[in-house]
Amino acid sequence: MLLKNKVVLITGASSGIGEAAARAFDKVGARVVLVARRKEKLDAIASTLKDALVIPADLSDPSEAVRMIDETVEKAGRIDVLINNAAAIIVSPSEDVSADDLLKAFRTNLLSPVAAAQHALKLMQKQGSGHIINIGSPGYMMGIPFYASYVCSKAALSAWTRTIQAEWAGSGIHISEYFPGYISTDSKPESRIGEVEQDFLMEQKQNFITRTFAKPKKAEDVAAQLVRLALKPRLLAYSGFGVKIGAYISNISSFRLSIAKQMAETARKKLVKSEK
Repeated sequence: MLLKNKVVLITGASSGIGEAAARAFDKVGARVVLVARRKEKLDAIASTLKDALVIPADLSDPSEAVRMIDETVEKAGRIDVLINNAAAIIVSPSEDVSADDLLKAFRTNLLSPVAAAQHALKLMQKQGSGHIINIGSPGYMMGIPFYASYVCSKAALSAWTRTIQAEWAGSGIHISEYFPGYISTDSKPESRIGEVEQDFLMEQKQNFITRTFAKPKKAEDVAAQLVRLALKPRLLAYSGFGVKIGAYISNISSFRLSIAKQMAETARKKLVKSEK
């Protein structure tokens, strides 16, 4: 569908993929709804866009996801595209992951997108059209070291997305899953092991496949792909060929373990160095 004057709701819009997507959709004439916790940051971004609404919300609470849908319809009259992008990322050794860490990840990365999609569905059905894009992660197939709570919750989001693709087929609502891989942003994950950088799991000595799979990509490139996905809905889209290859290789157990093991070894070496 053409995006001019369409209402596009983006969660996690205060930085990274969300901010870049807001700018990309604004550029093609969409009316963008910015959702995140930091109102001051959202206001600053909105001031640089042509037509944007700001809805502060803490999506660790699924009821906030329902409220943001209602408020969007109240202020904008409709929702044409819902992009569930907000995510809680917690870095921790698997043996130290707490129940609270898992619950936090699942509330933000699964329960809120589910609540938002369910509520948006009813409204989109009344409109006769709509598109829900869930930002997933191929990392759950690989088993990304030190990101257990994140990849577990993203695995659940993929299961949900693929289930509603089947159940809601024929409803007039498009459901898409998007796998971005690692994205270079200024947002650092919440860490239980001290400050970690974007390339925490990567080094140049790793083999080509590992470097390709783990190499961060630009949020602006992902944003442009999300615009194309909104224009031409697909069931599953990847941010690049390397991510697609990585997802395929993840189905081969020996390769998957070899790549993930290299990542774990790289992370441990960096942790030892940082402790000295």
